[in-house]
Formats: sequence, structure tokens, C-alpha cells
Amino acid sequence: MNSRIVVAFALVLQVAAVHAAAAQGAGSKAASSEPSKTASNAVVAQEQLVLDALARSDTSGFNRALGRDFVYVDGNGAMRWSLAKTSSIFAAGCGMGTGWTLDHPMTTEVGNGLVVLTYSSSGKQECKGQRSPSPVNSMSVWQKRGARWVAIAHSETPSTVSQTKP
Repeated sequence: MNSRIVVAFALVLQVAAVHAAAAQGAGSKAASSEPSKTASNAVVAQEQLVLDALARSDTSGFNRALGRDFVYVDGNGAMRWSLAKTSSIFAAGCGMGTGWTLDHPMTTEVGNGLVVLTYSSSGKQECKGQRSPSPVNSMSVWQKRGARWVAIAHSETPSTVSQTKP
């Protein structure tokens, strides 16, 4: 595994741990490994909005669904994804893609208002002339800010399981 990816994952987990500890220290309810149904459903729905925007090539909808800049990690390493640059990131040779699914979602609440979502996903995307891996295993970290969930980090790892969809 690329050492930059390992460092990025460690950083995301440290941020989550610090947030959880701060929330508990401030008198918040204790973190649970099982998120509330409301939080779980909201985070899965928010992630689905991201994938739906990708399928429609809707850059504005993609940005709205994410809600803020976030850390993105893939086989090329970690980067700070700036929503202000989403159009230019996709225009730089990576299309938004089509048909992305959100399969087998699993949520873990790591702090009050902080949820990690993992799932597998498949779809079609081309990046700089190369077809992107599909299916992929994804991990997204979402934080509740006021009344809405916003993205903190997202990672994709190609699956070693063969795809069963055409």
C-alpha cells in the first residue's frame, strides 16, 4: 500500500479520535459504535446524493451534496479537494462517470455528529484516458454541522472481488 495513503488514513482516524474525545470531554453523550438510525439514514442518503450527481455529471449538485472541501484519497495518494475547483478537477481528464451504485452500506458513529460510512460501489468513469477501477470499496467520513451532514474525507480502493454486473 502506498505510504501516502497510509499516512492519509492515519490522519483521518486521528482527526476522528480527537473530535470524539473533545465531544465526550464537553459533556456530550458517549460515542457509540452503532449510529442512530436517523444519523445512519441521513449519511447514506447524503452519500447517495453525491453518487446521483456524479451519474448526472452535475458538478453543482456534487458540491452541494458534499457541503465543504474534504480530503480525497485514491491510488494516486491524498489530496485536499476544493469544491471551488471541482469543475477544473473533472475537466483535467477525469470525467464524473455514470451509473455509480452504493452497495452494502455500513455506518459507524465515531463521535457525536461524526459518522464513517463504508460501502462498495461500481460504475463507469474514465480518468486521463484510462478507465477507472470498478468496483471500488469506499469510505466516507461525514460530520453534522448545524442541521446538515458535510463531507470530511472520502477514500476509494479498487476491489479484489470480481464485478458481477455487466
